[in-house]
Amino acid sequence: MNFLLDPLGAILYMLKEMLLSFAGWLFNGYFFVIGGATNSTYLSGSLNNLFGTKLVWNLVETAHSTVVIPLAESILALFMLVQLVKISQRMDATATLPAIKDIVILAVTYVIFHWLIVNSLDILVAIFDEFNHLSSAFGSANPTGAAFTSAVKYDEEVIKNADIGSCFMLVLCAAISFFVGIIAFIVTLVISFGRAFQLYVMAAFAPIPLSLLGFEETRQSGISFLKNFAACSLAGVIMIFLLVAFPSILSSVVLVGIGDTTATTGSISTSWLMSKFLTTGPKASTAFGTGIFAILTTLAVTIFLLLGLVKSGAWAKEILGA
Repeated sequence: MNFLLDPLGAILYMLKEMLLSFAGWLFNGYFFVIGGATNSTYLSGSLNNLFGTKLVWNLVETAHSTVVIPLAESILALFMLVQLVKISQRMDATATLPAIKDIVILAVTYVIFHWLIVNSLDILVAIFDEFNHLSSAFGSANPTGAAFTSAVKYDEEVIKNADIGSCFMLVLCAAISFFVGIIAFIVTLVISFGRAFQLYVMAAFAPIPLSLLGFEETRQSGISFLKNFAACSLAGVIMIFLLVAFPSILSSVVLVGIGDTTATTGSISTSWLMSKFLTTGPKASTAFGTGIFAILTTLAVTIFLLLGLVKSGAWAKEILGA
């Protein structure tokens, strides 16, 4: 664009070029942030390494062995004493053998649940590992045709014919997308950290509910604990599935929803979103409406991702009946 021949047009051209470059940067940032959330390692790591190191897990092991196990053993001993008192109350001169049988059963029960208390950490690690295999399977999945691309290339003619209002609207929509993407990333990290810490707390205090499994009066508490731990582990699998499926959901809803001919490629790109605002000629207004629809649908699917991540724990509990 020659500034001397058409100074106003040159200024307008530079303004549109800056707006499109800024919009492209924002959209690329959106895709980068969403991709970072998808590649989060806080969901699929081993139980002793969810925070990237074993420092927190070492605290769990220390609290588990030095504080919680003695407390759980005391609870178990108390319940054993209560059961022994109940047996002694049923004893009489003609019921010696049944009483001995009850005492033997009580002794076996103590041995079994003492073993559960001492090995409770290993038991929970085994349960978590079973669910973590599913997380690893989903995390390694690479669905065909589900991708984000970010190349932005426009020639001089496209920028020259672009409408300045569309450029401003595109920057606004890109800024909203980028903001929502950042929120999605932060929510993913917060929920991941919260889930990891919840798993660690449950692992540290596991001996207490497991010590309650052996008696009718308290068995339901132990069963509820195991269900909740399994649900917390399953929540990570659901979150991984949501994050891995997000590109496929977005490409399906946005591209197929507007009847675009590129839907068969199954990809969402910055250039594609921006091109909807930059079409000129008789179909410009229709293209602008299509671009608005595409951006709003992208935001809607991202908000759905946020809600799905927040609800992952509730869905896991519904699945397991916890």
